[in-house]
Amino acid sequence: MKRLRILVFAIVAATTVVAQTSLSLWPYYVDVTPQTSSPGMYETVVPLSVLDKARPDLADLRLFDSSNREVPYAIRVLREVDEKKEITARLFNQATAGSASEVSVDLGENHGEHNEIEIQTDGDNFRRQVEVEGSDSGRDWRMLNNDGVIFSFTSHNSSVDSGRVSYSTSRYRYLRVRVMSDPVADDHVPRVNNVKVMMAVREKGGLSTWNVPVPSYQLERNQGAHASVWTLDLGGRAPCDRLTLEIADDSFSRPFQVESIDDPENVRLVATGTLTRHAGEAAKSLVITFNQEENVRKLRLQITDYSNPTLNITAIQASAPARQLMFEMKEPPAQPLRLFFGNANVTAPHYDFEKELPLRLSGEPIHASIGDVANNREYKPEPLPFTERVPWLIYLVLAASSIALGFILFSLARTATRMTLG
Repeated sequence: MKRLRILVFAIVAATTVVAQTSLSLWPYYVDVTPQTSSPGMYETVVPLSVLDKARPDLADLRLFDSSNREVPYAIRVLREVDEKKEITARLFNQATAGSASEVSVDLGENHGEHNEIEIQTDGDNFRRQVEVEGSDSGRDWRMLNNDGVIFSFTSHNSSVDSGRVSYSTSRYRYLRVRVMSDPVADDHVPRVNNVKVMMAVREKGGLSTWNVPVPSYQLERNQGAHASVWTLDLGGRAPCDRLTLEIADDSFSRPFQVESIDDPENVRLVATGTLTRHAGEAAKSLVITFNQEENVRKLRLQITDYSNPTLNITAIQASAPARQLMFEMKEPPAQPLRLFFGNANVTAPHYDFEKELPLRLSGEPIHASIGDVANNREYKPEPLPFTERVPWLIYLVLAASSIALGFILFSLARTATRMTLG
C-alpha cells in the first residue's frame, strides 16, 4: 500500500510539472536564434513586440529548446547605476616613510565588501601617486592598487580635484594607504588627513529605444494660454521613462507636461519642465525624463506656446532601460529556441539560475536575435470559472433559495398562528 501511494504521488507530481510547462498555456511565441552553436552564456534584449503582450514583470516568459525542454533564464534591467555606500573606518598608524606618508585603516568585523577609497591630503596644485594594500590580519599585506593617482589643481578661480582610488572588490578588514610626494610641487611629505572607504557600484546601463509616429497636434488652452497637444501612441504597452524630441525651430523656451492617458478615468502627470534652445545653439535632441518609469502605451504631450507659433516637432523616440534576457546553454543549443509569453495568470518561475547569474558572468555573453511574434497554434485558453460559463445558475440558485426561505417563513407563520389560536 505504501509503494502504491508513492507511485500515485509521483504520477501526480509528474502530471503537475507537465501541466506547468505545457506549451498550450501561452498564446504567443518568438524564435530566439543564437549567433553561434557553441555552449555558453547568451543574451538578447526583449523587444517592444514582446513587452506589449507579456506581463509587466515578464514573469510569464518561458524559453524552450526544440526538444521542448525548459531553459532557465534571468531578466536584467539595464539601468544606469552610480551608487556609493560608505563603510565605517578607523585610522591608525599614521607615519612617514621617506618621501611618502602612510596610514592604516581598520574596517571592523562586519564591514562587508569595498572597492574604493577617497583620500584627503593637505596642499594644492599637486599630482600624487597612491598605493593601496589589504590584509586580514594587519601583518601580511597584499597589493590592491600600486598606480593610483590623486590630484588637485586651481586656476583662474576654478579648481579640479580627485582623491578617489579604486581597486578590485575586496573583503580585507585592514587597508594600508601610502601617498607619495609630488616630486615637482611638494617641498614636504604630504599629510593624510582622512580616508573614506566605500563600496561603489557603477553600471553604464543600456536603453531600448523605438520611434514614435509624430501625430497632428491639437490647439487647446492651458490656464488661459495657447497650447499645442500631441497624443502619442508608443506602438505597444511597454516600460518608458523618457521621450526624445527632434525640434526644427532655432530658439524657444516653452513649458511642457507629459501625461499618461491609458486610463481616461485616471490621467496621471509623469513629467513637467521647460523645453529650451538658445539662438545660435546646435540643434541637439531634447530629452524629457519622467519622474519614474511608466508601463504605458499612450501619452499626451502638451507644450504651452503663449503667443508663439507651435513648435515643429520632426521626430519622437521613446526609451527605457533595456530588459536583457540571459540564459546559458551547456550544450550546443538545440534550435530553434522559442520564447513563449502572454499568460497573465501563470506563476513566476523563480529559477535558481537568476540568483546565480552574477557568479556566472565571467565574460561577454553571446548575442541571440529575436524574431517576429507568432500565434501559438497549441494555445488553449483556460476555461472560465463555472459560474461564468453558466451565469444563469446563480439566478436559479437565488430563486430556489428565495422559494425555500419563503416556505420556511410561511411554515413558521402558520405554526405561530396555531399556537396563538390554541
